[in-house]
Amino acid sequence: MTGAGVAVCASLLSACAGTPGHAEHPPAARQFDLLVSEQNGYHYPPFLREQPAAPEAQSYALRTLSELGRGAATTMSAERVASMRGEALSASPLWGRTWLIPLDRAGAGSALGTDDVKSVEGLRAEGGWYVDPALGDDGDAARLGATWAALDVLRALGRQGSPHTGDWLRSLLATPRPLDESAALASALRLLDQPVPAALAAFDTPGTSDWVTLPPGSRTERLLDTYHYVLIQEAVGRRPDLDRRTWEAVLREGAVTLSFENLYYLVHVLKAAGSPASVFRPVVERLENDRLDDGTLRDPHAYVGNPDASLFVERLRAIAGWPLGDRRLVAALDREERSGSVGDVTERLSRAALRRVATEGRSVDVNVTHLCADPEVLPRAVTEQNATLWQRTALDCTDTGADSEIATPEVRRWKLDTPARTVAAATVAVGLTDAGQRDRIPPWITSAVLGRWAREPSRFTSIYDYTLVVRAYSLLGGAVDASMRDVLVRGVTAYRGCAGLPDLYQVGGGDPACDLKTTWGVWALDRQLGGTMGWVPSRTGESGERAEVR
Repeated sequence: MTGAGVAVCASLLSACAGTPGHAEHPPAARQFDLLVSEQNGYHYPPFLREQPAAPEAQSYALRTLSELGRGAATTMSAERVASMRGEALSASPLWGRTWLIPLDRAGAGSALGTDDVKSVEGLRAEGGWYVDPALGDDGDAARLGATWAALDVLRALGRQGSPHTGDWLRSLLATPRPLDESAALASALRLLDQPVPAALAAFDTPGTSDWVTLPPGSRTERLLDTYHYVLIQEAVGRRPDLDRRTWEAVLREGAVTLSFENLYYLVHVLKAAGSPASVFRPVVERLENDRLDDGTLRDPHAYVGNPDASLFVERLRAIAGWPLGDRRLVAALDREERSGSVGDVTERLSRAALRRVATEGRSVDVNVTHLCADPEVLPRAVTEQNATLWQRTALDCTDTGADSEIATPEVRRWKLDTPARTVAAATVAVGLTDAGQRDRIPPWITSAVLGRWAREPSRFTSIYDYTLVVRAYSLLGGAVDASMRDVLVRGVTAYRGCAGLPDLYQVGGGDPACDLKTTWGVWALDRQLGGTMGWVPSRTGESGERAEVR
């Protein structure tokens, strides 16, 4: 094969895709479903799965594990703790510190310290209540919430709140209050070890008889009301009288999908109601599956996807011969465009390419394809400094259907005496081939020169960069014999797989996160080599054979 054919079906709509779109994806292809963002419908980069949840969500997840008697020890690095602390305090100096309590208890010693006592006490007003600058001092509701948070932090640090605060809290008991304010009042009194009068618990149990007719927002409110009701009952020393049957059914249905916050509320409610341990098994399984190596938890429900990640998913589907049409991605593009988002040239090209692929070539954005003829967008002169930019833009242009607009660039010679310069040259060779211009590869880029680098994967920190070098070496006639395949096993196969993503490849260079672009480089190389490495899953969806490291 020549031209675009050798490029391993660089155009995603080429005949290599093979399988009609909208068909059900085969088993190995479904691992990409793990990367679909609940926030916007795009795929998100796999590296996000190695990032811990934001402080507030992290707090609820760790609190839930504690409620269920599971260990929550963490070995977070000092840098990660500092980052999470900074994020929490920037959101709220009081509630942010409450989010750090579970981390502190889990062993992240620098999450909270004695200096926090002084900082919290500095937010106490003369009247005895606390003021959260992030929320303001807007009446008793705001004051109660801030005071509850402040006392929770002080208690976690082994300190007792001011008697003056107790006086103010007791002064509020004479006035009937809404359920949420009463829960904050009862919880604050309890943190001060002061009695909570039974009269404060004069609330009916939030009903569940109308649960099936409630819209989602009202269901969330009902859960929060029930949680507040439980807090009050606990504060006065009573066991709450709840409809366990309904709430246990809610947990069965939502154990995997509820936010960490709502999951915590529901678990606390059911624990207070006396539900057996078997009810909570799906929750434990979910949280344990979302544990990171340092003991913190990821929060896949919060990850935000983007068109670029989705485009690489489609490129991977094309290489494997899986269906390309994806209505979910088209819907995500439609929502983004209705929002008025325009983005820079790179984003516009990426979205146009994704739309064309996701509609199986039925949509071509003529307002974007002309950009590929603009030298300000697609450089006419390629250097070692802009080779990566040129290759990425040319690939996007090919996928938008504007491959005829891609002018052959001028490529001035540079020395291939460092890994970076060698990668730049390989990038040019691969980029020209993917654009259907293999015969325009500069003569000074040769397999003889690239071969010396292709046999030394340890000199490259990026697996993607290394695959580019080997792709270029092979494209230019370099032999991939048994000894070379042994090198590829050591240099690539060893970096295969992440949790839930067995056929994706890690970035390399000490970064264990899987990466879509890296995987595209690996799969493209294997397809170019006729599948001899077993890196690409089969068209029927079976994972490829794992070559063994010798």
